[in-house]
Amino acid sequence: MSTKRVQPAPPKGRRIRGLDAEQRAEQRRALLLDAALESFARDGYAGTSIEALCQAAYVGNKAFYEHFSTKEACYLELLQRNTHNIVQQIIAVLDHAADDDEATATRQILTAFATALLDDPRIAAVTFGQSGGISPTIERQRRANRRQAAAIVLAAWQRFDSEPLDARAGTMAVAVIGGLFDLISDVLDRADHAPTAADIDALAAQMTDFVLTVRAGMKAH
Repeated sequence: MSTKRVQPAPPKGRRIRGLDAEQRAEQRRALLLDAALESFARDGYAGTSIEALCQAAYVGNKAFYEHFSTKEACYLELLQRNTHNIVQQIIAVLDHAADDDEATATRQILTAFATALLDDPRIAAVTFGQSGGISPTIERQRRANRRQAAAIVLAAWQRFDSEPLDARAGTMAVAVIGGLFDLISDVLDRADHAPTAADIDALAAQMTDFVLTVRAGMKAH
């Protein structure tokens, strides 16, 4: 009877500071995205160069192109990272708001939304202040993000409706997201200082009033 020889796993290369090659590459990617968050928020998309990103991240230009084909691709990845982190925070609140009344749950969710954006003004600046009009590709991603946010709104509404939502609810959810995003953009445009806890609370109150007013109109008709 023959036995099959088990081949050893291929080596991952030498480790530097406890990290193998794959882990070091992921670390460089994270450093580039962190540098992009700072640079895009401070200098804008047009005012940020790939060379500046590499210098801020302490990596060479070659490392940049190992992860991103263009500056647009880097911005797109950063936009997706921001959106993913915000969505995860909102879903965590939504999961714990099932036992509350709709008004209380809405306020909790929107407070989490406002906090996720304004606790770090760079996130809001990149996600809302800079992304408009950069390119068709980024605009499509922004629209996809809005649809994703609208799906979360629908899920929240469904928790407090005994009957299935009708077809118009999807359209209203997209419109609500558009209104919320405009409220956020307006706060960013008028702000002359870093957002405070009072600013976040005021924004959450405005967004809550808006969403509950829309819901009242939907239920009345």
